[in-house]
Amino acid sequence: MMRYGTICALATLLLCEAITPASAGNCLSRNEGFDLSSDTVHWTFSIRGGTDCLQGLRGRAMLIDEVKIVEPPAAGKLSIAGPAFFYRAPASGSSDRFKLQVVGENNRMRGTSVIVVDVSIR
Repeated sequence: MMRYGTICALATLLLCEAITPASAGNCLSRNEGFDLSSDTVHWTFSIRGGTDCLQGLRGRAMLIDEVKIVEPPAAGKLSIAGPAFFYRAPASGSSDRFKLQVVGENNRMRGTSVIVVDVSIR
């Protein structure tokens, strides 16, 4: 029984290591805040080819109900993970772009924002 537990723990560790983002948590050095008031903001970040980015979206007094992909990236892969996005850069390339729509409540006011994200791939 001990052997089975050790094998499961090792397999879980290896799986987690394989899917851990290179820049988990915050890919943007400085991002323009959005306030769910039908606003559009522009974000940029730089990432190495073949690596991942996990970026949270929630602000301090913000409740996010839904995040939608309005325009998918042309080259990379994008998925939504709760109030965050997960972007995987292609192995090579110079740039990419995608758009997200965020729906929720900010300071007790319901609304939406659009986030346009430009990615520089190194």
